[in-house]
Amino acid sequence: MKLMSAVNGFLEGFYASLTPPFGPDGHVTAKSFYESVLLRAVRSAEFRERLVRDPHAVLAEVGIVLPEGVAVDVVENTSDTVHIAIPPYIGG
Repeated sequence: MKLMSAVNGFLEGFYASLTPPFGPDGHVTAKSFYESVLLRAVRSAEFRERLVRDPHAVLAEVGIVLPEGVAVDVVENTSDTVHIAIPPYIGG
């Protein structure tokens, strides 16, 4: 259970670092990110293609501006390839 808490804490910290805020508490929430980016990417081929090609610009369009120096790689899962993103190593 400690691992899940660490992963959730990392993700919440990442979402909290994004500006401008989305959620009522002043942060991007997992739900708002899912609805504004991920759900749109599975419904719109044009949005998906732009997200893969230029994620910073597309995220900015939906109100998510990443801190300077943060790189974003968007990869697509297909019927025969699944990408698994793992959080940063936290030691141990």
